[in-house]
Amino acid sequence: MYMKRDETKKIMQRLKLNEDFVSTEQIRMIRTKVDQVSSRKSSLFMLTSPNYDGEKSIISAKLAISYAEQGKKVLLVDANIRRPSLHNWFQLTNESGLTNVILNNEEIQLYYKETLVPGLDVLPAGPSPLNLSDIWVTSKIEEMVRKCKAEFEVVIFEAPPFLTASDSQILANQCDGVILVVKANKTKKEDTFKTKDSLERTNNRIVGVIYQTG
Repeated sequence: MYMKRDETKKIMQRLKLNEDFVSTEQIRMIRTKVDQVSSRKSSLFMLTSPNYDGEKSIISAKLAISYAEQGKKVLLVDANIRRPSLHNWFQLTNESGLTNVILNNEEIQLYYKETLVPGLDVLPAGPSPLNLSDIWVTSKIEEMVRKCKAEFEVVIFEAPPFLTASDSQILANQCDGVILVVKANKTKKEDTFKTKDSLERTNNRIVGVIYQTG
């Protein structure tokens, strides 16, 4: 069931997802462009930046809401384990989540949480393990992604900056496409090209670029 735009606006205001950094209408345009390059029944996207977290989590949240607005079943995953923030935007706890699913090979239904947005669930990052290398193991990530695909039409991973850790590089290999957030006066041009080259070398598609000027 589609959500009316005034309903979306009320939810955005309640969650304090303001229009300062990127407008809801801009997000809808980005969603449309992403849909044009993705024809799969189940779509998995990773949202990252070259080296700057900034307002990336706000954009991830708004993009997930935009897909849910279409009546799709959406899962937003906080894969930024070092600096989790999505639980704050959706007024949830971060006591458990993604790390539990991966480390203990548990079902995602045990840990994702409903939001105020119909059709949108959030899987918080969960507690940070003593050794992050225990999380970012290809076989474990593949299994986690399989579970997400089995239950949701759209899965969006909010990932850490691409050049600061290997986390995003491992996760990108399991996704249908990558959405890159570039911040004016914060993201260096050479870092953007370095990220682009790295993704292309591993056959990962950049399905959209969000350029923030504010």
